Amino acid sequence: MGRVIAVCGAKGGIGKTLISVNLAVALGKTNLDVAIVDGDLQFGDVSLSMDLQPEDSIKELVEDQGMAKPNTVMRYLTEHASGVRVLPAPERPEFAEMVTTDAMKVVLNDLKRSHDYIIIDNGIGLLDLTVETMEMADDILIVTNLEMSALKNTRLMLETMKELNYRDKTSLVVNRFTMESLMKGEEIPEMLGFEDAHFLPNNYKIASQSLNLGLPFVISQSKSDLAKAVFKMAQAINQPLDQNEEHQPKRNMTAKPEKPSFFKKWLTENG
Repeated sequence: MGRVIAVCGAKGGIGKTLISVNLAVALGKTNLDVAIVDGDLQFGDVSLSMDLQPEDSIKELVEDQGMAKPNTVMRYLTEHASGVRVLPAPERPEFAEMVTTDAMKVVLNDLKRSHDYIIIDNGIGLLDLTVETMEMADDILIVTNLEMSALKNTRLMLETMKELNYRDKTSLVVNRFTMESLMKGEEIPEMLGFEDAHFLPNNYKIASQSLNLGLPFVISQSKSDLAKAVFKMAQAINQPLDQNEEHQPKRNMTAKPEKPSFFKKWLTENG
């Protein structure tokens, strides 16, 4: 059975969809069968990010009277040139309510029969559907960046993961990280109370080109530091579930700050 990876975020504009798409393609490059489900049912951009014009979406799938039959979902997937299969979000936001949590369970269970990995690019926040995908997921990736509001909301989401007993399968993805940032990378996991973090370097040019062209940068810029970081994340994820210690991503920075930063103090005082 395939493994489900739920990609989530507590704030918009943090690069969640771009990371989901490139992670899916990176996993697919290792000869794995990978599907990506656009879980942002109102305003999903997975198809746009992969330059696809699908004929069907998850809306048409849930309208199919036989959707509960094994392998029905395969008829509604659109295959990308990389080999990754995509189940798009509905064409219009008003169709989102057609996809219930029960329907999503059926979809994911069907995809698990035919794929090694299923990436779900969830909508922002903790809607019922997002929480349901977290429940079904083998791995949860919480994406954030260095903006103060993103970090504040991310900390709240991580606290919720602990309350829901999802902590052991949750990892943090810090996007757009730069060595020149006002906040040192070592402070972020400590400040958020979360030790497991992947760091993706900031490269606005490559990221924006990837979005504008609908071409994943792990294909077009596979030698870039950004692509290498995603490949490294994919490698860390692609571990047997029974090797929990090896499966957990490791912190890749060791320098300790001499005193708390302004951001750390702000979050402590206003948390």
